[in-house]
Amino acid sequence: MKDKKLLAVIISGIMLVVGALSFQPQGGWQTGADVVAAYQTNLYPQHAWIDLNGFMARKLHIKGLYQDMGMYVLGDDYIITRGEGQTSADYEYDEICSLKDFLDERDIGLLYVNAPVKFLDDNIFIQNFGVPSYSNSNADLFLQRIDEAGIDFLDLREELLSDGKNIFDMFYRTDHHWTVESGFWATEKITERLNWDFGYQINKGIYDKDKYLVTEYPKCWLGEQGRKVGEAYVGLDDYVRIEPNYETSFDLITPSGTQSGTFSELFINEGAYTFTQDVYSALSMHYSYLSGGISQTKIINHDQSEGKILLLGDSYSQCVVPFLAQGVHEVDSLILRSYDGSLRDYIEAGDYDTVVILYAEFMIGAHDSGESDANYKMFSFE
Repeated sequence: MKDKKLLAVIISGIMLVVGALSFQPQGGWQTGADVVAAYQTNLYPQHAWIDLNGFMARKLHIKGLYQDMGMYVLGDDYIITRGEGQTSADYEYDEICSLKDFLDERDIGLLYVNAPVKFLDDNIFIQNFGVPSYSNSNADLFLQRIDEAGIDFLDLREELLSDGKNIFDMFYRTDHHWTVESGFWATEKITERLNWDFGYQINKGIYDKDKYLVTEYPKCWLGEQGRKVGEAYVGLDDYVRIEPNYETSFDLITPSGTQSGTFSELFINEGAYTFTQDVYSALSMHYSYLSGGISQTKIINHDQSEGKILLLGDSYSQCVVPFLAQGVHEVDSLILRSYDGSLRDYIEAGDYDTVVILYAEFMIGAHDSGESDANYKMFSFE
């Protein structure tokens, strides 16, 4: 049996290296991850080879095959990623305290919302793979520090435990994003806090599930991490679509122009629901809401007359922003990693009631990694 496993590993390695040699870069490979990345993006027909490699890894029960890319596979074909390294959170703390002072001078509220990653206990990596992770401990440290500084925060980890939810059910198995159902749930928690602590009067009945059309699509798509390890390795993910089953009226304003219509017309990309494309090239279902992105978006709700919120978010906010916009007159959103202007100038011109920062935990500490990190600017609040 051991000989068979060894032979399978050798064959898999030969497949990867031989497939990559034909497009070896000048100067050679720097790391094993370079070989894997080239193998996945250039080899023809790449998806068949990825699936064959994933099939072999599955048969051999190899769960850390893609650890050079930070991906690990738990039981039930559940992919998790390690996130950032350990941080002091000094940069994030200084930046948010400075932003708080700026907002206080203008009588604008500030709420920080901590969105969980796919695990609540960092020890899951030590126990299963022998490597450390710091996503939750980084968040604990940061939230403790801003709490001591008097900054309001909502820790969704505590909320999901209070509601008896299982963290593993709140995310896609093959993708690092939470599900639409989780985004809808998070929106309810945010609006509750806005009502309790910030003087809003958002009608909680807006989020009564009986008022929504819920459509289930079982085993229909492959997430971002799943596309790297192979459908044959982890299988396909389920998807649930949620949309109001009552009349709505919005304006969606982006740098490319203004559109008017209903929730479903403006915020749901119908093209994502065909499920006829190759799962490796199909649109990620995480972006089936506001497919144009939320990097600089304004949403005006003609059915609400009060409330103007600026949400600083990341990709987790993609399915939160449309639901949040149902409760107030206007929700603007920015993703700072793709915004080159001054945040403070943007706030000055916006006449906002509240700034909500909704970040996944792995944003904390990203600045430590340097400008090469895609999330380097996320806590740059100048």
